Amino acid sequence: MLFNNFKRDPAPYVFAMFAFIGGFLEAFTFALHGGVFCNAQTGNLVMLVIDFVQGNISGGLKYLYSILAYIAGIFLSTVVPARFKKVNWPLVVTAAEIVILVGIAFIPQGAENWYTYVTVSFVCSVQYNTFTKLRGVALATTFCTNNIRQTVMHFVKGVSEKDRAEFKKSATYAFVILCFAIGAAVGVLSAGELGNYCIIICSVLLLPVLALFVTDSTLSVKMRRMVAAESQSVTEYDKELPAVPDDGVKVSEKNALTSESISVSDSVASEENMANGTAESSCDVPSEEKSVERR
Repeated sequence: MLFNNFKRDPAPYVFAMFAFIGGFLEAFTFALHGGVFCNAQTGNLVMLVIDFVQGNISGGLKYLYSILAYIAGIFLSTVVPARFKKVNWPLVVTAAEIVILVGIAFIPQGAENWYTYVTVSFVCSVQYNTFTKLRGVALATTFCTNNIRQTVMHFVKGVSEKDRAEFKKSATYAFVILCFAIGAAVGVLSAGELGNYCIIICSVLLLPVLALFVTDSTLSVKMRRMVAAESQSVTEYDKELPAVPDDGVKVSEKNALTSESISVSDSVASEENMANGTAESSCDVPSEEKSVERR
């Protein structure tokens, strides 16, 4: 199942869960781990530059680590699906994210924050680069800047052109934004009550998503095996059929035509010879009569 490249467009439920988790993790790292936003790196890049310019090198490093982890996640999620096309990458990402998020929950309280936000940055980058389209609409599950832009653009275009397809696209972006916001709200509320353990909520929500991918992958494997078996049976049936020597038939027909033409030509020739013989005998009669007259 892990090595079956299932490429069907994910269901809206899948994107709803990942958008929820994106908002949850944004609130989780900001509230509990140093005020760092790990899902996107624009703010981290700005904070990195500010700290370095002000001479706060150690303060800027936490942002640098987050950026490097994000780059590593994008690199991995680009190279692996391209090089290993038989791997069911969405399934692998979902399973790995469940395990990693549970691991984050058990990081000791006294540990440095960069352990958490570096790991979360890596997870968010892989998630962002894996789940990119919902029903043909390109969107993000880990931040909302472009989603808000697309929501407004498609809505305006739908109004001006009276196109329902544009309204549907706008509604898709708005749906993802809503899930993201709900995740952020649940994240900040549960962080105050549960601390690091609140992140287990994300892993629990991903279990049905993992089950969905496993089920779809299993069905896909069965369908491929059925198609392969049918094609193999057709091939074996073709092999059992007697071969029809088309060339041999053509050669025999050609030989029959040749023999018929030869027999016809022979009969024509014999008739001509008989005619010639009759003509010669009729030509000899006057000579005999001449000889009689002479006598």
